[in-house]
Amino acid sequence: MIVGALGVLGLGVGSVAAATVMTHGAPEKPMSAPSARASSATPTPRSSPSPTDGPEDLRLSAWDSVVRRISDAADVTLALTSGTLPAGVSIAAGSLVGRPTEEGAYRFSLEVAEGKKRSTRTFAGKVAPLKRDLSISLSLDQRTPMSVTAKELDRIARLGANATLVIYCFISDPTSTTFTRVTDDRIDKVFQQARERGVRITLVKPHIVTNDQGDGFYRGNYTPASLDEFFANWEDQLLFFADLCARNDVEYLSLVCEQPHQTDAATYDRWVPLIQKLRDAEPALKLTAAFTTLELFLLYTFWVPQSTPHMARLLDVFGINSWVVLTDKVYTPDTPNIGVDELVAGWRGGGGKTDDHLGKLETVCDALRIPFLITEVGVQPRVDGLAKQDNSSPPTGVENFDVQGLLYQSVLQAPLQSRWCTGVSIWHMRAPFAFGSLKGTRLYPGESVLKSALLRTPALASKDF
Repeated sequence: MIVGALGVLGLGVGSVAAATVMTHGAPEKPMSAPSARASSATPTPRSSPSPTDGPEDLRLSAWDSVVRRISDAADVTLALTSGTLPAGVSIAAGSLVGRPTEEGAYRFSLEVAEGKKRSTRTFAGKVAPLKRDLSISLSLDQRTPMSVTAKELDRIARLGANATLVIYCFISDPTSTTFTRVTDDRIDKVFQQARERGVRITLVKPHIVTNDQGDGFYRGNYTPASLDEFFANWEDQLLFFADLCARNDVEYLSLVCEQPHQTDAATYDRWVPLIQKLRDAEPALKLTAAFTTLELFLLYTFWVPQSTPHMARLLDVFGINSWVVLTDKVYTPDTPNIGVDELVAGWRGGGGKTDDHLGKLETVCDALRIPFLITEVGVQPRVDGLAKQDNSSPPTGVENFDVQGLLYQSVLQAPLQSRWCTGVSIWHMRAPFAFGSLKGTRLYPGESVLKSALLRTPALASKDF
């Protein structure tokens, strides 16, 4: 965690029609059409129904990236013969690609021509509302016993939530471009443990960490000695993670976390070919990035209004680490002085304690036409935890878990209700942000809030693997 982190994501998978990625005002960059190796980004049957089967439901959701392979034949052509494609979806080579922009029913038929062979495929269904996901972050390092990770997953399973998996990639110093990630056997083990417990990992989030500071390393100070070497070596890591996601039905891959020096506008031309390689390898994988609130400010204030090319325009979802001060009060448990309504208002600048964080997010998403994903939000369980969210100094007050329940409830009522929010990841299973103990059966206040929300709305933690 670094104070502030937001990512805007421009059109990626959904913008590949006519072999061009539209960047909403930025100069267009020619990019190859997706290889369509995978099926839809939304889980869909992998087999190809015969033309005699009934209409196929593409299981679409609004603003959800779609890459649905219709045929693998090299000489295939697709032609719309009846009906209308869902708004935002188009034909590219042998696939349907895009991002549905409107809810509602659809029905259409395609003629599939493979050489001299002709067949008709009919599709019908409804574009559902924007999907929303609720996950909890846990980290995979090289030292923590896997038995501890298993207990963390037990706790997540008990709440019914999905999980975000943070995987450490070690560097020797803040200028190094040599990455040593957690060993493959530990990565495979955590996915096995998650499957055994029915926990779905929906986001893989690599963190660049130093050998001496671990995840306490401030990635805003990461300045690679060579950008050429950074992008070459980081590309290798991301291709590994993309394959990992595809093998384990992970929906999102975060390309960076709180690395403003590697994601500013000057690096755009470096991200274009890297992201295209990821899309060619795993077209159904959704790409995001955990940006800082400073980057959100720059996007909102300068880069988006000025149509500046930025890697955020190439992605599928706008990722943000939402470390914002919603109140400056120190909580008094005996006479509670902070309410959920106050924190809900704070997300939009109410009370003057912070700027309109949600308003900025929505404005950027309006411009880029993509949803946002809160990749980190949390609070240390101390009475002054909420007042110290800007990381000016760590909270030192008396331990109190009520503040987590208050924050999580505000997250459910504010960002998760935004028209553009597709999910939230709670930070984190471990101290100093842990919302309880791995021992015993007690549900702590934050856990109770999350569990109740998931019981009311099971779709927040879909278990479609």
